[in-house]
Amino acid sequence: MDLSVLFPLFAGWPAAEREALRAHASEHTFTADSEVCTAEQAADQVILVEYGLMAAYAAGERPGRSFNYGYILPGDIIGLHGLLSVEAYGVAIHALRDTRCLILPNAALVAAFDADPARWRAVAGQLAQSVHHLLGFVSMLAEPSGYRRLKRVLENIDTYTRQRPFAPRMVLTQRELGERIGLSREMVNRILRELKAGGYVGVDEEGGIRLLRPLPARF
Repeated sequence: MDLSVLFPLFAGWPAAEREALRAHASEHTFTADSEVCTAEQAADQVILVEYGLMAAYAAGERPGRSFNYGYILPGDIIGLHGLLSVEAYGVAIHALRDTRCLILPNAALVAAFDADPARWRAVAGQLAQSVHHLLGFVSMLAEPSGYRRLKRVLENIDTYTRQRPFAPRMVLTQRELGERIGLSREMVNRILRELKAGGYVGVDEEGGIRLLRPLPARF
């Protein structure tokens, strides 16, 4: 697959340069329930997620009993900050599903960006989006209503699906949804069941949740 299909960072690059960059990449599939990196590991390579699902957790904790910073989806890029200063990843990343990635050494990417310094603006834009996403996550956690936290996550998933039509569909279990927003699986199940009965959400054959109409402001 052409890099620009899933990764807007490379949009506008000449096809030959995208192909040359991809030639430096190695393909790797992280199996479900495997460790991708530790928080202390140096970010000396960039990971482009093509397929699957990962999660970022608080350092030193095991998935399922730790703080979930967020999910890493097809089209996401891990380790961009390492292009500017080789530091640790800062979070532990775990594969929740079999996840196929392209892994690029920092040196290859730095050389490609230096060939056209304007490309560094795109890197800055990606990093700024990450900060914006993190601030949105903190804002969501401050929301006292469990329903409104779930509402925001469902709306974010819907936005992701519409903005990335070529990306594999995002499917989260009720436990994973609850872990993301601090609700029990049982509470998530109850809310989704009532939203489904009200015609607000549907579930496709893969288990993905689809918004059928705008969610109510209150539950």
